[in-house]
Amino acid sequence: MKITIPESLLPLAEAFAKEKIEVYVVGGLVRNALLGLPPSDIDVCSRLTPQEIVEVMPRYGIRVIEKAAEMGTVELHFDGIIVEHTTFRREMYAQGGEHRPNMVAFGESLTDDAWRRDFSVNALYANLATGEVSDPTGGIPDLEQHIIRTTSADPDDILRSDALRVLRLVRFACELGFTIEENTWQAAKRNAPKLKDIAQERRRQEFVKILLTDARYPALGRDEQRSPLRGLHLLDELDVWDDLVPEFKLARGMAQRPDHHRYDVLEHSFRVCAAAPATEKLRLAGLLHDVGKPDCKRETGKQYAHDQYGERISKRVLFDLRFPTKTITEVSQLVEGHMYDIQHMAKQDTLRVRFATWGRERSMEQILLREADIRGCGYDVDYVAEDWRALYETMLADGTPFSERELAITGRQLMEASGLPEGKALGELKKSLFLHCVKHPKDNNLARLTQLAKKR
Repeated sequence: MKITIPESLLPLAEAFAKEKIEVYVVGGLVRNALLGLPPSDIDVCSRLTPQEIVEVMPRYGIRVIEKAAEMGTVELHFDGIIVEHTTFRREMYAQGGEHRPNMVAFGESLTDDAWRRDFSVNALYANLATGEVSDPTGGIPDLEQHIIRTTSADPDDILRSDALRVLRLVRFACELGFTIEENTWQAAKRNAPKLKDIAQERRRQEFVKILLTDARYPALGRDEQRSPLRGLHLLDELDVWDDLVPEFKLARGMAQRPDHHRYDVLEHSFRVCAAAPATEKLRLAGLLHDVGKPDCKRETGKQYAHDQYGERISKRVLFDLRFPTKTITEVSQLVEGHMYDIQHMAKQDTLRVRFATWGRERSMEQILLREADIRGCGYDVDYVAEDWRALYETMLADGTPFSERELAITGRQLMEASGLPEGKALGELKKSLFLHCVKHPKDNNLARLTQLAKKR
């Protein structure tokens, strides 16, 4: 069995061929080629050690960056692409599941290398020169049967040594739409508690990929197997929320008004997340939008202010998972805003001001979150979201400004028209003109703004 090697890798193949060293593409690129999917990350391996790679590759115009030389890994840079090279190796891990081996021994054989890898479908090798595929652990039959299984007959050995593989198992199953082999799944349940040994950044990366599984291979479409909802249900079965979103332990089984919700808080959160567009920000906002309900209900006896509780809690959850500050801020803002005008009583001018204050991007995201929230309830009541979307599109069409910078008058022109110097009074005037134009967008022209500035 052969795969077609990407032409971009030919310079690398030629360099190894001149050194008379066999080199193999391994992992996702081979797996995806056999499945007819777009290439994944490009990883190669050979018997050459990092030191030997550093000595040899520059002769062929290939720059070497030492990434984790003690683990046998370096980066190869050429023709605008980056390839990760790892020396054939065997590993031993300490007790726990902290992801990093405490012993690495370089080897000569891809067979030894294969058994240290996580899942059989990821332990497929293709000769970089010929495309000939090697399958030491039975990955091809598992591909054909759409099964995720560990490389070892003892799945505990694989998952115990690196607990991050528990999350990777869920991610691959949902990205590819594969079933999980039963022994592998039971081992994942047993070893899930070891996720506490994994750095928060690593957990975050896999968690986000699970939330976006349906976006990984769009050509496969989306069904029950290829869905973030399946991924969230699998995470729930693994009982890993203490290591991801601890508040979800309280959300499980928490009832909601049956006339508004078919599901408890946890299942509703899962469904809103899955219904949101496939962006990191909206999936996180959908997942966390009701995270404040348990604390709010416990402290006040009601769920009325759960959006305010949710803003604070979502900040803490995302901070603990080491999300960037920008993501934390924007997601928590969406959580805080998701209940705005839930009773559909705000006047149009009030909504105009709110949308303009939020800005174009956030307004659209709040609309998308509102629509996902409604779909996640299990009832077909989307009238509020429809009205929001219609007003937003009207504002775009009529040229409504979404910031003071979009006023058709400069600061200097405003000073000349009003006679005010630069300072607080001028800032208040500019704000009042902005709010006026939000409600009356046709007035956003220099002549009219000059006239209004003189009057005020």
